[in-house]
Amino acid sequence: MNNVAMKNMSAQVRFDWVARFYDTFNFFIEPFASRSRKEILRQAEGNILEVGVGTGSSLRDYPLGEQIVAVDISKEMLRRAEVKLKNHNGEIELCRGDVRNLPFKDETFDTIFSSWVFCSVTDPVRGLIEVRRVLKKEGKLLMLEHVKSENKALGYLMDKSNPLAARLGVGDINRDTLANLRKAGFKVKEERNLAYDVVKAIVAARRI
Repeated sequence: MNNVAMKNMSAQVRFDWVARFYDTFNFFIEPFASRSRKEILRQAEGNILEVGVGTGSSLRDYPLGEQIVAVDISKEMLRRAEVKLKNHNGEIELCRGDVRNLPFKDETFDTIFSSWVFCSVTDPVRGLIEVRRVLKKEGKLLMLEHVKSENKALGYLMDKSNPLAARLGVGDINRDTLANLRKAGFKVKEERNLAYDVVKAIVAARRI
């Protein structure tokens, strides 16, 4: 088994384990998360892809009647998301896959959405390059992410706390997702702070 396959298996096993308590862990932050998702998802249109759908908490936050494909690397996450499908008023397909190697043709989707995903992706730039590949030229990428603060003291604390956060399954809390977007060929059209400068709503488009 090559290194990429081993990393994929490691991620699948980790998120299958996290899935067991994911909804419980997020219980207290879910009201904030849901409000943030509903607001940014007002911009979703056309064929929609959600990467890292997790247990499917986001499904209720889409505008009614949307066509959605939702992908996640974890079989256990998807099993829990399937239970929530009955509460979704729209057409949705759940699909197992890795954001670093998406099983879709080039320029398939009008809108791609992710919420607190790219803090956990091994090689986030590669994942964003794949997202760019399957996004239409005039499409948009909608993201909610926690990132490293530009405040020196807080940024330092985030760097020091990151190993523990990563082990707890929170993901890397010190990533520069805006820089990663630009490296992957995106232009950031909108950036809005939701919680200080640590949690952001981001709208990006392909840099053609």
